[in-house]
Amino acid sequence: MHISRRLIGITVGLIFSSSIAMAQVFPPRPPQPAPAPFPVPAQPPAQMPGQPAMPPQSSGPPGSITKVIPFTVILGDPTKSFIQLGNMRSPLDTNFSLGRGLAGRIALEKYTYEAGNGQKSFIHVTGASNPPIVTTEGVELRLQFIIPVIQFKTYYKDYTGEGDSALSDLVAEKVLIDVFLTPTIDQRALPTYHSLRIAVTGAVKEAEKCTHFFDVIFPVNICKAAVDYFKQIQPALENGMRELLLQPQTRMQFEQQVFQLVRADLLTKAGINPMSPARIEILHSEFQGTDFVVTYLPRP
Repeated sequence: MHISRRLIGITVGLIFSSSIAMAQVFPPRPPQPAPAPFPVPAQPPAQMPGQPAMPPQSSGPPGSITKVIPFTVILGDPTKSFIQLGNMRSPLDTNFSLGRGLAGRIALEKYTYEAGNGQKSFIHVTGASNPPIVTTEGVELRLQFIIPVIQFKTYYKDYTGEGDSALSDLVAEKVLIDVFLTPTIDQRALPTYHSLRIAVTGAVKEAEKCTHFFDVIFPVNICKAAVDYFKQIQPALENGMRELLLQPQTRMQFEQQVFQLVRADLLTKAGINPMSPARIEILHSEFQGTDFVVTYLPRP
């Protein structure tokens, strides 16, 4: 019995010594330093709506200057822009002005409807817009013209008092005419326009009496005729404006005025009197959205 206790004590001592030896074989790892955070590049401040784009850093030769000119400034004072519809006296009573040299007259014919009895009905229009609200839509400049009231003046058979009162007159209220202009760069690296499109939003209000009968059995639905006429106004305006803007004389007049504006602006930026004979040498130019960005050297 005494021998057994001694053996047990020896065995426990060996196990305890072995545990200490095994624990010392794998010492604890030294603490690892925390990984350094990756540097976060500084973000430029957000651009406020309506502000011109920030000019890129000039990569040109020493003394070069970079300037941003919004296309709205290039077009000119928007309060002088308008669209006027009219063809009571002449089809060329319809005219418009979009800005610097972009103006002209459009042939908008009256509407003619022939009834079953061979007699004709005529519709004329009149209406003038307010100055446009100018905004940027991607790469297009949007001019929103609102015409408070377009009047559709109707006549039956002739322009006498009887013909004037034979049919109901109609109106379209708060008609929106959107003109979208896309700018581009010309061969001199100066700003100009590339294309134009138009959208007309509105509707003709129905008259109290739409259908009038003549010679007992021949109807004239003047409401339907006015709606058909209203649908013809958009393509007439768009085609007329586009045709005028594509004329060499219109483009030349616009680009001459733009050259004088840009030259004066860039020389003023360089601290040079625009009335001096100094010139500018354009190193690079492009449109960012509807902002004209130009890098140049002033040449006194």
